[in-house]
Formats: sequence, C-alpha cells, structure tokens
Amino acid sequence: MRFAISQDDMPAPVEIADRPLVPVGTHTMTIVHAEEGPNEYKRSDENPEGLCLKIRLGTDGGHKFVFDDIPQHLAWRAKQFAAALAIAPAGQALDLEPGELVGQKVTVEITHYTSKAGKVSAVVKRYVPATSTPKAASKVAAKPQPAAASFPDDDIPF
Repeated sequence: MRFAISQDDMPAPVEIADRPLVPVGTHTMTIVHAEEGPNEYKRSDENPEGLCLKIRLGTDGGHKFVFDDIPQHLAWRAKQFAAALAIAPAGQALDLEPGELVGQKVTVEITHYTSKAGKVSAVVKRYVPATSTPKAASKVAAKPQPAAASFPDDDIPF
C-alpha cells in the first residue's frame, strides 16, 4: 500500500523542549526505554569503561523524560532500583535485563539539578521500594481533657 504524503497533511511535531520538567517530589513513572552501554562521565577505577544500565522514565502527564544511568560499579544503586520493581537479587548477583524492564512502573523521588552551564533538569534522587507505603501525614494528638471535678452536695469547701 502506498501513501502519498504532502506537507499540508503533516501534523506539527511535538517538541520535547516544550514539555515541562517533572516536578520535584515522588512520582510513579513508566520505564519507556532501557539499554546497556557506556557513559564517559560514569567511568571509575572499578568501571573503566563506564558501563551503565541506561534508563529513560516517562510520565503520563506530558513532561520531559527523566534519564538515569546506573553505573555497573554502584551495586547499591542497582539494588535500590530492583527493590522499586520488587526484584530480589539472586545470591550475590543482580541480573537486570533491559528488555524486561520496558513498560514497568517504578516509584521515584525526583529532584532538580542545575548544571555548571545553568541548564536545569529533573533527576532521580532515589528509587522508592515497591513494598513501602508513603508515611501518613502526622496528626497532632488531642490532649486528654481532665475529668470535671465532682464536688459533694454539701456546703463544706473541702
């Protein structure tokens, strides 16, 4: 089947730059992309190639994507991410397959970061474990009122 497309039929492209940042706070987001690959800025002595699990998170509200690269040498961060997905490590190893992560929901705490160049972006502060529940708002306990003093029916003041 052949489609003839003219410029008049083309919808205006949605620019990602036009979308607002995900607000600071806790959000349930969808993993829209996951892959393994190097990140030059995540290199270290333990991870000379900077290998990372690269995650792209999206909201249902039309916000910019939130990108998070978890370096291979930061096992605690990968464990936190896995706990948010209710995935338990198998012994001393944690295997996360990027293809199996796409489409899953994860609860994250978002903060904003300003780069040296002045660019503001939303970043993952931490992953919230799947089993945790948000803390209830603190309630001020009502102070118990003392019982009304009872006096005998006579006129003696003591």
